[in-house]
Amino acid sequence: MSADTADTADTADTGAAFFPHLFSPLRLRGVEVRNRFVFQPHFNALGDVQGMPTDALTAYHEERAWGGAGLIVDGSMATMPEGQMSRKYLAAWDPRSIELNRRTTDAVHAHGATIFAQLNHGGHTSLEHPPPVLWAPTQMPEPSSVHTAKAMDENDMARAVEGFAASTRNLVEAGYDGVEIKIAHDGLLRSFASPFFNRRTDAYGGSFENRMRFPLECVAAVRSELREHMPLGIRICLHEYTPFGYELDYGLRMAEHLEASGYVDYFNCDAGSFSSFWMEIPPAAVAQGFFRPLNQALKAQSDLPVVAFGRIKDADLAEHMVASGEADLIGMARQLIADPETPRKLREGRAAEVRACIGCNDGCLHSVAQEKPIRCVQNPAAGQERLFSERLLVRASEPRSVVVIGGGPAGLKVAEIAARRGHRVSVFERAEHLGGQVRLAARQPHHEEFAEVTHFLEAAVRRLGVEVWTGVDADAESVLDLDPDVVIVATGSQPNLPSTHRQSSTDPDAGTIARRLGLTIGLDVEGLDLDIVMSTDEVLSGVTVPGHHVVVADGQGHWEAAGTAEFLADAGHHVTVVTPRPSIGSELEGTNHAMFMQRVGVKGIEMKPLTHLRRVEPGRVLLVDAVTGNESWLRTDAVVPVYWRRSRDDVYHRLRQIVTETGRDVRVERVGDAAAARVVQSILLEAFQLASEL
Repeated sequence: MSADTADTADTADTGAAFFPHLFSPLRLRGVEVRNRFVFQPHFNALGDVQGMPTDALTAYHEERAWGGAGLIVDGSMATMPEGQMSRKYLAAWDPRSIELNRRTTDAVHAHGATIFAQLNHGGHTSLEHPPPVLWAPTQMPEPSSVHTAKAMDENDMARAVEGFAASTRNLVEAGYDGVEIKIAHDGLLRSFASPFFNRRTDAYGGSFENRMRFPLECVAAVRSELREHMPLGIRICLHEYTPFGYELDYGLRMAEHLEASGYVDYFNCDAGSFSSFWMEIPPAAVAQGFFRPLNQALKAQSDLPVVAFGRIKDADLAEHMVASGEADLIGMARQLIADPETPRKLREGRAAEVRACIGCNDGCLHSVAQEKPIRCVQNPAAGQERLFSERLLVRASEPRSVVVIGGGPAGLKVAEIAARRGHRVSVFERAEHLGGQVRLAARQPHHEEFAEVTHFLEAAVRRLGVEVWTGVDADAESVLDLDPDVVIVATGSQPNLPSTHRQSSTDPDAGTIARRLGLTIGLDVEGLDLDIVMSTDEVLSGVTVPGHHVVVADGQGHWEAAGTAEFLADAGHHVTVVTPRPSIGSELEGTNHAMFMQRVGVKGIEMKPLTHLRRVEPGRVLLVDAVTGNESWLRTDAVVPVYWRRSRDDVYHRLRQIVTETGRDVRVERVGDAAAARVVQSILLEAFQLASEL
């Protein structure tokens, strides 16, 4: 037993008492998995451009093994060069990967976890732009792509089967405990099984049995290379969620056929395709538990163990699913990215300390879709565990007095990490509640889970004994009177409206000092100080928006405009969104943008892309076509301009001035939006880095 395992032994019964089924072992063929938590396979872009595993990849999986996962499925791994969906997809066929993969299997085994590898041939799907040659049963483009595919001949199929076999031999030598084959949301094997993608009339198409022939040949090749005790699983797409694809009845038929072969030891549920990618990795707009009927249907049909999938993050739900026989194991990808310690915390009776995935897809999917290393909004260490793992935090050699001004995400993250390192921390927040802009963002439709960012941090700082003051407007002089060693200014930002706008009466930090010094500028739009101009902060705070017609100007491309427009539409307003960009919400992560655009039509939101807002007048706005320069007027009752936000930094500049003039030995820093307004992912990482070196 490793030291990390031993230190939880005394508390093991705590978690088992509350979650007895989740913490019971399960045997898959000849391999025992210590509990029912499965870190699901996913592309993490942590391989190098030669498809070789890296130290970062090893650390990524080791962190989840240390965190208590029972089974880690490493993948997807490509079975041949033509099957790589990205140059960073691990090249399982390449013998050079064996020793590098062994570093990962050894690291995972050292913490008592089991590790399988998932094999996949990308087929007609790729993340590369432009892609290399794409393989498919029939020459046709995947509907979400403009690139057609090569129709495979028998030589191609023989090479592909051997690729699965050779990859399996390498994985066995590398120390993996089992192998999983992907017949799921992307890849060649699902396209052969799919009636839509497989239009062949030879022995590999036409009938159901013929469509399943090639996938079964690959499965048989993998089984032949595995040792007798090693399990073989299938990640299976049960429902494609497209107008042209197959549905659950066909997915269950596929599973039945695979199970009858005798090669398969477990199923790992899945859904969606590249043409419905918002169902592959569903964002927060897809309810937790949405896919439970699919899990239940497969479990009711199959005698094999089933891994459940689909935004499962609640431990009570997971326990119920296993206890009721709905599933045998619980697949968690994003939840264990957000908090690798989820099983460990539950086992130790620390369920309240679990950091929940918020389903935003901004750090994980958004990064890897661009072939960039995986990241997480909630967890700054994700994908860079060797740099920022919370296990690396050390107590400060000299505890210091740290004052944090601002109780939004940046201030709370600084307070949490600083307190964990032993500093004496106080937080002052002007509002009556902590949370900052996160509280406002969580009021947008389908954003309720976003509030968990600061719910977690607030609970953490209170648990750590941080002194928290709310309803206190801390100025520079009063803060320095506390004789701090360090002052962190995390006062956030405000919509960049003129100082003459009524916003200044309720939010007085109007950037006066910064403007005087030429450190910030206003917007080049006339009339933004008029009464009909509403800030997003006002709208989301519940201030009454006058009239029926509202224009939202999206000069940012993210949720501040898109979500506010949807918020206003839900409140009964007729909303028109204008943007100089080609699309509304153009900076949104792909699954979120796709689902937002679906809702736009339903809610009657009018869109005017490639359009500038030039001037606001009472009752109307002047718009300019970004292509032709033509001007037009649009009647409106209210205008909500969403451009860049301005840092609330008066107190920061005042602090620096006093410290400089008096020569006081006080370190003054600013963090988060108080430095520059950004997305939460960037802010939390910055706050973590700052606090970890105080």
